[in-house]
Amino acid sequence: MSSRKEIVVLLHGIALSKHTLWPFELYLRTQGYSTLNITYPSRNMNLDDLAGWLHSHFLTASFWDDHPKVHFVTHSMGGLLTRRYLSFFKNDIPTDKIGRVVMIGTPNKGSEVADALKDFSPYKFVFGPAGEELTTSIQEQNTDPPYYDVGVIAGDAKWWSDPFSAIFFPGPNDGKVSIERSKLEGMRDHMIVKSSHTAMIYRPFVWKQTVHFLKHGEFKHDA
Repeated sequence: MSSRKEIVVLLHGIALSKHTLWPFELYLRTQGYSTLNITYPSRNMNLDDLAGWLHSHFLTASFWDDHPKVHFVTHSMGGLLTRRYLSFFKNDIPTDKIGRVVMIGTPNKGSEVADALKDFSPYKFVFGPAGEELTTSIQEQNTDPPYYDVGVIAGDAKWWSDPFSAIFFPGPNDGKVSIERSKLEGMRDHMIVKSSHTAMIYRPFVWKQTVHFLKHGEFKHDA
């Protein structure tokens, strides 16, 4: 039987788990959405293989059949994975059921931190194959335009929130991703919040802005 509720798929950042998005998930439920909060093997596969893993394990044909509308709320690399999944399996997804996508702290054009650390063994060990794909040179090649509505929330953190990472950035950033490199060609809206990379997903203001975009296709900039 099909669910009457629209569903939100939540995808965490690299080397994390669905637990990091639990507070966010609970809020989305209070707003009337069903949720699917997934822990995926972010350290063990590249983005192509992770997209295939999602398609075969969770986002199957029967999953799409069971819901009137499917939205995505993502943190960091979860946004890149969503883009890859929706691009690779475009022909398998009923376009009338694709909802909106909110990306929070996603390095759509790569991360300068990944550029600096990609050749270090500890980085490779912790972040695996997908971590090596987070560089600016690789993500700048990912030019598939979105055929769905995307809203991007970027963080502008004070230098002391992540002083080590801040040395990699020439301009405003969240400690992991620069504001400029969070932007995606073809996105519907973009918002900057005063927050560090990870703290964003725990801020009620971000939760409210996310729901506003899911409902209206834009952020509430005068909030």
